[in-house]
Amino acid sequence: MKRILISLCAMLLLFSSSAASAEEIRIATGHTFIKRVFDPIRSAFKDKTGLELKIAFNDPLPALAELEKGNADVAGASLMVDNWLELGKAAGIPVKERSMYSSVVVVTEKSHFVVNKANRVQTLSKEQLKGIFTGTLTNWTEVGGDDAPILIVWPTVSSGSVIIVKQKVMDNEPLTKTVYDVETIGEVPDAVASTPEAIGVVTGISVEDGLKEVAPPIERPLTLLYKGTASPNLQKLLNFLTVEGKQYIQ
Repeated sequence: MKRILISLCAMLLLFSSSAASAEEIRIATGHTFIKRVFDPIRSAFKDKTGLELKIAFNDPLPALAELEKGNADVAGASLMVDNWLELGKAAGIPVKERSMYSSVVVVTEKSHFVVNKANRVQTLSKEQLKGIFTGTLTNWTEVGGDDAPILIVWPTVSSGSVIIVKQKVMDNEPLTKTVYDVETIGEVPDAVASTPEAIGVVTGISVEDGLKEVAPPIERPLTLLYKGTASPNLQKLLNFLTVEGKQYIQ
């Protein structure tokens, strides 16, 4: 009988452990948040709390929509909250009043304007960048470079970085239709580094080999957004990010 009781206790402990490990926090966010924040902390956070991070890759507006639908506990984007909510309203997402949301800025991020390292161009003004991205400037000779067509590398999946560039550099004018498409902003660095005529926007704390920065970067916050009061599990994540998790964030 004693052995049976011990076995039953062991089974209950195993079941309890399995149930705890199955708990998760649902996050809707994009490439930058995943690369800089959630991938680096995932293992340490699970070791500390037993919670899994279940991440759905979304650009800012679908991430906001997932939060509104209740499919995500928290959404992340490299945007200021008011700007994010305004864009959501304009896109037809049933956004609530600002007071219905809570937010945490985890870290700041920079968007860098880069060309191939072989490009003779050293600096570009805001007006020149706008001309390039909107298509009024199409050859590098027009901005002091060699005689070659300007090739814009642009992600098909939107991001906070792309939205900020459209607002602050392009004055919300449409992007030229002549672009070299990549899927995400994470693919832009390799595409620019391997193409002498290319220009693009990259994110991160440093510019990679093969690239040259040609304009001051644009700084923006990496913001987590949730509705109302954080659940106990979500609060564990927020606490981790603001204390011991800082050492893992890239």
